[in-house]
Amino acid sequence: MPMESQLLNNRYKLLAQIAAGGMALVYKAQDTMLNRIVAVKILRESYAQDPAFQKRFTREAQSAANLSHPNIVTVYDFGRDGDRQYIVMEYIEGRDLKSVIRSEGPLPLARALDIAIQVCAGVGTAHRAGVVHCDVKPQNVIITADGHAKVTDFGIARAFSAIGQMVDRAPVR
Repeated sequence: MPMESQLLNNRYKLLAQIAAGGMALVYKAQDTMLNRIVAVKILRESYAQDPAFQKRFTREAQSAANLSHPNIVTVYDFGRDGDRQYIVMEYIEGRDLKSVIRSEGPLPLARALDIAIQVCAGVGTAHRAGVVHCDVKPQNVIITADGHAKVTDFGIARAFSAIGQMVDRAPVR
């Protein structure tokens, strides 16, 4: 049975694959309980049995779920259906910044600055919450038709406390 015709936890009906990353696939889905379109990120099967990847995926969900800002994709839910671990997020109609740059670049200075300011606002909010994104790049920024930028994919985010512990343990030269 194709993934798109499946229902996760009797709630999220997968409609179509919209993105693929190194450790997960992202689907446009219907939340049947709240009757809204969402994005569902599902950990790839090849990583589903690996405790390190499961932990990383869980950390992404926890890091992003505690962030609330207009320039950060909102996380709604996190769960498991059988062997499939997933994150449910706000669905953003738009294109990633890499695609925008490739099709329209170089961007006019005013537009580039507007996008950069929005990305910095989202990342700054994450920093103030103690979360470092660690992978800010054009593929992890979605641009809507009206020019609104949203930072996504906190897959390798680190908590400041963890970074502080690493720095504390670093040898002094």
